[in-house]
Amino acid sequence: AAAAAAAALSAASAGIGSADGARGSGEGGCEGGEEWLLLPEAEYVVAKNREAAAKNEKGVKLCRNKQYFRYKLLPDLLSRHPPRKAHATAEEAEAEAERRRAMLSFISGLLQYDPAQRWTPRQAIQHPFITGSKYTGRFAVAPAAPAA
Repeated sequence: AAAAAAAALSAASAGIGSADGARGSGEGGCEGGEEWLLLPEAEYVVAKNREAAAKNEKGVKLCRNKQYFRYKLLPDLLSRHPPRKAHATAEEAEAEAERRRAMLSFISGLLQYDPAQRWTPRQAIQHPFITGSKYTGRFAVAPAAPAA
C-alpha cells in the first residue's frame, strides 16, 4: 500500500496518473487515455514542492483553516453572507435582501428532490428572480404542460 501511495505521489507530481500511480492505459478516462488523480491537500503540497524543488522554483504552502463560508445551509448563506460593497441607503439594502430571498426561492424550486415537485425550465423562467419583477414572498408555479 505504501508503494502504491508513493507511486501515486510520483505520478501526481507529473500532473496526471491513474489511481494506482501508473500512466493511463488508453481505456476510459480523458482523451489520450490519461486519468486524473485527485490528492488530499497535504499530499498535493508535498508533490508540488518536490516538483518545484527540482525546478529551483518557489513551492506552495499548506493552507490552514481554509473556509469559504461560515454557513452550512443555503438559506443562512444567502441571508447572512455580507454583500460585496456596503449599501449607501436603506433602500439599497432592502433591494439586496429582496433579491437574495428571490434567489433562494428560485434555487429551492429547482433543487426539489421529488421530480413531481421540481420546476420545469418553462416554469422556472416565470420566477421573479429571472423576470426581474417584484418578489412578494410567494411564487406559485403554473402546472406543467403534459408531455406531447
